Amino acid sequence: MKYCLDCDWHTAAADSDQRDRSRAAIDHYVETGHTIDSSESLVRPTTPDGLGTVLARDLTPSSD
Repeated sequence: MKYCLDCDWHTAAADSDQRDRSRAAIDHYVETGHTIDSSESLVRPTTPDGLGTVLARDLTPSSD
């Protein structure tokens, strides 16, 4: 399986062979700049909630 971590795009093993799925993933990345996850999992990978808040807080200069 190949999943886009930024939108709902994905491929499945039943869709085509490995080479076709890889080409489709590369094409999607080139067209959109989105991050692709190549996984043997049958479910879409997820990122933890609140990650953006933590990163923004850590990157913001301290007023101290």
